[in-house]
Amino acid sequence: MNRISDPFSGCVRKLETLHMQHEADAGVILVQVDQLARINNSAGTAAGDAVLDEIGRRLENFAGDEFGQGSCVERLDGPRFLIVPAGVLSLDALRAQERALHVALAEPIVGDPNGRLAIRIAAALITREEPVAEQLRSASDQLARPASARDGAMVHGALSRGEVVIFYQPQYDVGTGAMTGVEALLRWQHPELGLLGAGALVTAARAARLECELTEHAHRVALAEIAAWPKPLKRLRVSLNITAADLGDPEFADRFAAMVKKAGVDPDCLTLELTEQAMLSDPASAAAQLAQIRALGCAIAIDDFGTGYSSLSLLARLPIDYLKIDSGFTRTIDGSDRDRIVVRAIVDLARALGLLVVAEGIEHEAQLARLSEIGVATWQGFLKSGPVPGDQLPGLME
Repeated sequence: MNRISDPFSGCVRKLETLHMQHEADAGVILVQVDQLARINNSAGTAAGDAVLDEIGRRLENFAGDEFGQGSCVERLDGPRFLIVPAGVLSLDALRAQERALHVALAEPIVGDPNGRLAIRIAAALITREEPVAEQLRSASDQLARPASARDGAMVHGALSRGEVVIFYQPQYDVGTGAMTGVEALLRWQHPELGLLGAGALVTAARAARLECELTEHAHRVALAEIAAWPKPLKRLRVSLNITAADLGDPEFADRFAAMVKKAGVDPDCLTLELTEQAMLSDPASAAAQLAQIRALGCAIAIDDFGTGYSSLSLLARLPIDYLKIDSGFTRTIDGSDRDRIVVRAIVDLARALGLLVVAEGIEHEAQLARLSEIGVATWQGFLKSGPVPGDQLPGLME
């Protein structure tokens, strides 16, 4: 995969050659990766670059298999890629391949195990009448802009057709190994592409300003399932995710309380998780909403702690019960002195504030041993299980 100072130069030459050889316009495919900043912030830019390198390899394999040897794949500026097929293809032919390309990129990627990345794919026709480089830049810029109307239709369609499903990431006690809780994670059961991560829907909802609607729908689905759980699962604490948009809605807490009551779920078994950024977006509104939710009986957790720019004074002022250490720190806790020191500092801070700590992204026994030494009480990760449908949880408790 090429990546050069002029991001279009190699593909420009390829397209100009195709134009001359075939005397025809040529289609290309552009790919945009969204939500990469979350990985860069939590695990560093090297981890983000590794994710993009893996996506680039998948694109090269796909282009070679589907469009023939000699196809050109280039990494553009930022998290964008361009595919120029080996031969001249129409827009219709390329659009027919978009579904298969989504599937090729939907498989879990190391560094993004929870499927938080979202992929935008668009085909464009590069004509012979206008400068190739200008057309490529225009098509690339168009792809980078959120298409609010299209995204809104996609979100509304997924909600109305019941395509939003909930998977549950088990959480375990470090000392006993018992499952003590789960994190409810949104998934998209796409009618054509199969099961997708949350990234695509969340990105579309944000662009279309439908975040609150998406959160409410996901909560409603999760609460209905929790209410019907068998007795062994009733003792689990369930974490539900909320966003800055939710906390910015003055009616969110009342609406959530009504949903919990209607579902017949004990609020004492629920935790609402928000990121540091959501906490900081409007601290006064966040404090009021969180206090109301906590009065209902729910606990509050800060997700991906250590990846944002939180004011430590807010941790003392806001009604918080848990800190969740991001997987970017725990991934190398068994080998990196610096990450181990950061995790220990977070645990010491939490203890001083009377908070509990949950570690994310545990994949190896050595990491779990380090957590025990440091004093972390609860963990989640692929060491025991990734996110699963609710009906598979009883089997994981045995």
